[in-house]
Amino acid sequence: MERPGPLKRENSFLEEYTLWKNGYGKQKVLRRLREIYELAILGRNDGSCDIIHTPTYSMFVLHRQDIWTADEHRFLLDWWRERMLGNGYVAYMSDLRGEVMDGGNRKFTERHYLKPDIFEAMKNGEPVDRRFGNLTLELILNRKEVNHLKLTQAFYHERGREPEPGMERLMEVLLK
Repeated sequence: MERPGPLKRENSFLEEYTLWKNGYGKQKVLRRLREIYELAILGRNDGSCDIIHTPTYSMFVLHRQDIWTADEHRFLLDWWRERMLGNGYVAYMSDLRGEVMDGGNRKFTERHYLKPDIFEAMKNGEPVDRRFGNLTLELILNRKEVNHLKLTQAFYHERGREPEPGMERLMEVLLK
């Protein structure tokens, strides 16, 4: 595995992202994503996604959508990051990892790791709102082609505190 480096977006990408999020593109992607998620919740998953729940984390895995470009998958990754930054989170780290698999194929992971912004509350001795727990957003690419997009929600386990809202509540925020 290569050493991870910072995830940098080129100006041309940022311009396209701005057009996407302010135009019809974002709404089209979010509408399809809501449909995929709702069907999975209702037990009618067509293989487009996986939803995993454990006592320590929940995960939503969106398998490559052939109707979307690789950049549309990246736009969604960055849109989710932006949504959570506007909902009490801070960007802890964004990186790009690459590795060579058997047979020489290259696998890339674009990742955003977000944590609830608890600094002010802790500094002031106030109750801490851990929101949805720690969030990891990852886009996995094989040879520059999208494999899947993964959202992991890791929970804090402290005695005497309410559990974080589950994946369903988090998806309400992300799919608006």
